[in-house]
Amino acid sequence: MWQVIFLYSPHAKNQNQARSDLFGGSSNSNNNNNAFNREQQTALLFEQQNDLRMEELASKVSALNKITVDIHNEVHGQHAILDQNSNSFNEFGTSFATTIKKLNVMATQQLGKSMCWMVSAIIIVFFIVYFIITRMNST
Repeated sequence: MWQVIFLYSPHAKNQNQARSDLFGGSSNSNNNNNAFNREQQTALLFEQQNDLRMEELASKVSALNKITVDIHNEVHGQHAILDQNSNSFNEFGTSFATTIKKLNVMATQQLGKSMCWMVSAIIIVFFIVYFIITRMNST
């Protein structure tokens, strides 16, 4: 009868808790607290992993942004160069067309025909001399 009274006494609950603490046993409330602590630790671990992944993602996005800005600047630079080249070719085309018109006018005149033959002869002589000099230097 003493044992029954002892088990249901108010001190019995404290003794069971002391025993479980001393010998590593666990009670239901202790199990609930441990489970809750494990869930908190797991959630904290996941949160830390998410923060690391977010930092990695932010650095990658930053790098991609820098690359995109560099590509944008390069495209604009190339576009400006193409515009300059286009303007140069247009000016060359206009100048060449004007020269051809002047040559046609000169070729239609009698004096112009003589001038064309003389210029053609000078160009041919220049190429012959150039060919001879390059042949002599190569041997």
